[in-house]
Amino acid sequence: MDPLQRYRPRETSGDDGSDPCDRLSSLRTGCPDSQTVTALGRNFDARRDALDRVTMSERAVGTLLLLLLVVLFALASGTAAAAGHGLDRADGTAPLHAAGTDGFHTIDDADRNLSSGGTFWQGQTVAFDDPNGIVEGDRLHLREYDDEADELGALVREFELDGPVRIDTASLQGTYVLVPAGERTSAVAVDNGTITGTTEAESAAPFEVLVQTLDVRLVGSGTGNGTVETDLELELTSNRARYNVNVTAPGLTFDDLESAFIRDRLLRDRNAPHADRPPIDRRGDGYGMYADDDVIVLRGFADGRLRSDFGEAESIPRAVTVEVSDTGVTDTAEISASGIETGPFEITEVSTPSPVEPGATVTLSATVRNRWSTMSERDVTFQLGDGRRTAIELSLPAGASTAVSTTLSAPSEPREYEFTVDTDGDSANGTVTVTDPNGSDDGSDDGSDGGDEDGGGEDDGSDENDGNASDGDGEDDGGGDGPIAIDVDLRLGAGALLTLLSGAGVVAWRRR
Repeated sequence: MDPLQRYRPRETSGDDGSDPCDRLSSLRTGCPDSQTVTALGRNFDARRDALDRVTMSERAVGTLLLLLLVVLFALASGTAAAAGHGLDRADGTAPLHAAGTDGFHTIDDADRNLSSGGTFWQGQTVAFDDPNGIVEGDRLHLREYDDEADELGALVREFELDGPVRIDTASLQGTYVLVPAGERTSAVAVDNGTITGTTEAESAAPFEVLVQTLDVRLVGSGTGNGTVETDLELELTSNRARYNVNVTAPGLTFDDLESAFIRDRLLRDRNAPHADRPPIDRRGDGYGMYADDDVIVLRGFADGRLRSDFGEAESIPRAVTVEVSDTGVTDTAEISASGIETGPFEITEVSTPSPVEPGATVTLSATVRNRWSTMSERDVTFQLGDGRRTAIELSLPAGASTAVSTTLSAPSEPREYEFTVDTDGDSANGTVTVTDPNGSDDGSDDGSDGGDEDGGGEDDGSDENDGNASDGDGEDDGGGDGPIAIDVDLRLGAGALLTLLSGAGVVAWRRR
């Protein structure tokens, strides 16, 4: 029933013939006239519209709150997923690591759990066990295996099956299988450190032991404290993609190394050790697990660089030693007395030659100084464009400088070309202008065309930069740099979305 119906004038009397207003006399002092009834109706309609608007606003706010909860849940999930990457402080203030290379617990005092068909590195300690008693005897033999002929080879070692067995691979190289002692027809199958059964020898899956290579160089970045260069990059080259390294430097404490390699978020993201490689196989382990020995644990690459900043160090190290954590392979990068580069020579000046015509002889010159305190000998290489290249052997006393020059044939197409002067530890660039012999107008047109070709050259250079970035990401291939980037993107995207949703909520609230 319309709540205002009783206030509207009626043309007929009540059922008993009386005026309806008489029946309201006990409730009111008088019967409302038509204008009052009309005003009451309008007031009711206005209140009902306001109620509808409030209901719609409450629904909008509820929807926004639900969206906010979904976004916060996604943010929490993404942050938790990335928690095992990046910060690795030994004091436990950083995210904790997963245990084991394969996501499983590694047998105590071992670098890896043995698996048939797996690849391991000389120097690692690999381990296995027979908790289910699958092998009938109490002894196993380690034998060489010819994977081309599928035949067992010479006996290498014998093991007693009395708890976990650990194999030192320091003297191993090649393919091997485990066989029950005294047998030549069967081999033992191992999966992630556990013996799972036996198979015929010709069907065995041997594990392989490879020798790791490591080459370490110090590359300067051009940043210094006024007298020497303080920003270094340790360039690592290896035949192994992901591993961790123990880094030391004479005269530097762990605090010095931490300041140089893990001082800020940028350095941590680039250098922090891989969470799934030894020695980071226990929760809470991190780059400072050998702090008492003044050793810092960092990540290794197949081809990548560790960045450092010795700007706050009291002294610059004369050498940095890098040891692979699980194989023991070691290399040392020497540092000069007055700089932070790997070679004795510094290119102090490059001379720009006069413009030449296509195919003419062009002379390239540079000034080279020996910054080391001893007589040094290195090659100085000149390269023009993509192909023309020559090397000059140079010997200089300590602190001496000299001009070095060579002649090369200019390219056949008129435009500007870059040439490079390079030596072990330093390099510099210059330009050669090849002019059009037909005249300035045509030369101007050709120069414009050459500019287009230079643009193509710039694209190639950009590709090179991309390659270098890939090397850096190869540090994230190493570690990690992938999950960390995802974490940063997730945080930024969620923050922007939360800002938009908050703004929408304010607008909806103000419209109530």
